[in-house]
Amino acid sequence: PERTGAGSLPVPGPVCGACPSPGFAAARCALLRGAQAVGHGDLIQDENGAWWLIHLGFRQIGQWDPFHHIGRETFLTPVTFRADGFFDAGENGTCRLEFETDRIRDGVSQEFRTLDTFQTTDRELEWLWLRHPVREHYRWEENKLCLTGTAVTLDQPLSPTFLAIRQRGFHAEIRCNLSIDCGEAGITCYMDQSHHYEIALIKDETGFSVIERLNIGDIKSVQNRIPVSAGNAVLKIYANNYCYTFSAETEHGEQTLGSAQTRYLSSEVACGFTGVVIGLYAQNPQGENHAEFENFSCQYL
Repeated sequence: PERTGAGSLPVPGPVCGACPSPGFAAARCALLRGAQAVGHGDLIQDENGAWWLIHLGFRQIGQWDPFHHIGRETFLTPVTFRADGFFDAGENGTCRLEFETDRIRDGVSQEFRTLDTFQTTDRELEWLWLRHPVREHYRWEENKLCLTGTAVTLDQPLSPTFLAIRQRGFHAEIRCNLSIDCGEAGITCYMDQSHHYEIALIKDETGFSVIERLNIGDIKSVQNRIPVSAGNAVLKIYANNYCYTFSAETEHGEQTLGSAQTRYLSSEVACGFTGVVIGLYAQNPQGENHAEFENFSCQYL
């Protein structure tokens, strides 16, 4: 848009639009800078008198791939006021992922946590349920999450036994030791009940198996299955901008089951804006089951 802001000296008005835009040229910054759909900003002044815009935006998976599956993120962008009272934000009206600035004193830095585990995350703040959980079905131990699954599945708009943490970056290695007694449990890349991918350990009439399953709208497919001799395995997901790759460590070593494109979990396909979460879940169409998740890690690269 040509105008992304408006202002007035007297509070009652009249309000007029700024020209050129005081905010961001969103279309340009999408292709050139890596941040898209910037907005919902709060204008603040720091203790040194410098002005900033704290706002939302998202990163699409590639320069020419207009999809995003990581949710809206928070950006801090420098603001400069002009003589006419309006302001310019960012660099030539665009939002960069990083800015060179002299407004922050030496020695101040923001550290990005690169490893999410049961120990490094806040269990009350960062881990998410779906809707109204049955809290008795969740039990934390020091480095273990114990889940009691029910007949409610990830495909239903209800509250399956499910606990998740937000995916915060494109490149990651996710892994967890899992054991089950029956039914199904695993790790899901979850956007909503109609759009999610799983690597799961299951027990059915044929015994124990590790499966890769894709759910995209009305299309639901078990892509691959590896028989295992017991109800335990190490499940892994390798993530990048464009795909998730699913593998498992069993008594036969590490085996890759397959991969799936991230775009089919994106907001452009599934709608929504909160992004993919990495979920640990348990379910059993026959009733209850019990699953233990140990040594969970999500390492950002």
